Amino acid sequence: MAELKDKALVKRRSKGEQTRNQILNAAIEVLATQGIKGTTHRAIASHAQLQLSLTTYYFKDIKELVHEAFMLSSTQTVSRAGAAWLPAFDILDSYTKTQLKKVTLRTELAEILSKMATNYLFSKIKDHPTELAIEQLLFTEIQISPKLRELAKTHRQALILPFKQLCSYFNEENSAIDADIMLTIFTQLEYRNLVVPVDEIDVGYIHLTVERLIYWIMQLKR
Repeated sequence: MAELKDKALVKRRSKGEQTRNQILNAAIEVLATQGIKGTTHRAIASHAQLQLSLTTYYFKDIKELVHEAFMLSSTQTVSRAGAAWLPAFDILDSYTKTQLKKVTLRTELAEILSKMATNYLFSKIKDHPTELAIEQLLFTEIQISPKLRELAKTHRQALILPFKQLCSYFNEENSAIDADIMLTIFTQLEYRNLVVPVDEIDVGYIHLTVERLIYWIMQLKR
């Protein structure tokens, strides 16, 4: 009897967690299209196709719901960004520091990294526009609350880590500065193309920009 009660409790918790996640994902979609002011319990419930009472049951405070939606989107963005650079690190780790100083090898690696970075940026713009919109909103609405300011700070610190790691292979002393410049330019490319129809995105321009940046970071002449 006790075992049946436990199973029923687990099932209720699982369903409750699914509903909660459904609400959060709907909030992310609404935030991306309506902004913070347009993100209400009613708008979220309508988008999630749930009763209004469910959104207010799981999230009585709309500010807390908005903050958790930002947090979820941030986690997804950071996780995907970190994973995207792992193949690059695998390639770079296969060489010694002495080998990485050779201009011929650096030039080959610069071409490889430029293509990888271009594909990553295009994929992010094409396949994850909602996350990009939420990220942009997070950085532009940081004055709304101390919580959002702190989250925006934490989010950027997490995003810059793989860039620091990449830059440290070629100029460890200035890796933090190089990473900051790299992230800033990548972010500008992402946000600028967020409003461009996918079939009109100038991938060639993105590649040339990325290539020029990577050559500079790797201390190569182009």
